Amino acid sequence: MTVEDSEPGPSSSEWRFRLEELSPELRTEIRSLYRVRPWANFILLLYPGAWILSVAIMQKYPLWPIRAAGIVVIAISVQAMGTLMHEALHGNLFRDSFFDRWVGFALGVPTFFSSAAYKVTHLNHHRHTRSEKDMDEFSYACRTHRQYVALFYASFLVGSLLYMCAVPVKAYAMASHSKRRRIVAEYSLMFLAYATAVSYAVVMRHPEWLRWYWLAPIAVAVVLSNIRALAEHMGTSGQGDAILKTRTVTSNPLVSFLMLNLNYHLEHHLFPAVPWYNLPRVHQLLKPMYKARGAVVRKSYAAFVMDCFRQAPKAVHTFPADNSGVRPTA
Repeated sequence: MTVEDSEPGPSSSEWRFRLEELSPELRTEIRSLYRVRPWANFILLLYPGAWILSVAIMQKYPLWPIRAAGIVVIAISVQAMGTLMHEALHGNLFRDSFFDRWVGFALGVPTFFSSAAYKVTHLNHHRHTRSEKDMDEFSYACRTHRQYVALFYASFLVGSLLYMCAVPVKAYAMASHSKRRRIVAEYSLMFLAYATAVSYAVVMRHPEWLRWYWLAPIAVAVVLSNIRALAEHMGTSGQGDAILKTRTVTSNPLVSFLMLNLNYHLEHHLFPAVPWYNLPRVHQLLKPMYKARGAVVRKSYAAFVMDCFRQAPKAVHTFPADNSGVRPTA
């Protein structure tokens, strides 16, 4: 069985939020937020530039405080590049399939993550959010509540690594033949790029470059990505429409900028074609409706993490031997 981009998900009466539910004035303003600002794509230069600058500073001043700061900056840059890849697969960078595809591919190279494979699984996630068909809903892979809790807490450390390994396998199984060729082509090109980088570091007799400028930052980026990803849906309802299945974490302007507003995840699920820089405006417009509908909005990631470590969020479904009756806390 293959999944095409045009495959319909559940009927709108089951879970989808409809623009028609809003007032005419709100509909008009939100439609205006779909417009892409070409100048905003200059941010594509910011994060690779921050990576290169960090490497240069770390090379010149090989001190532990400098290295630690450089690793964090590179990790944030890698995380942001992954978010921009996510924007590209939704067509929110250029509204041009050619540029969005290949820029998305380039942004995924640092994490060995195929944008073509990610697009297949991610669009599936949007169609079937928190349902048994959702490839991102890992609770369905568990047979008991204990397995779910163990996997949930392990996800804070290795969730993104497991996801990166699962995506190509799941995507290849789901994809059409043309998309399978794209997936194979992208991983082949990335393997060539990695082999070249590793060979260069070895030939130059500086294998430590790989440790300081790639592996260590990737490890930090993985943890940052894990927290963000878990906060997007864990502990929300498996029933109802997207407003009840997705969480927004408003956080603060700095975190929002570094995450390119993907922390406004509810807004993204409601309107996936709205570019990242317009999501906070969508949030402001819909706040009254959120309050009336009981949307899940948190003020900080720290609060989400603390709640999770007090008690794991309940799974989206009930396990056969799970009679705990514990309600979600995060």
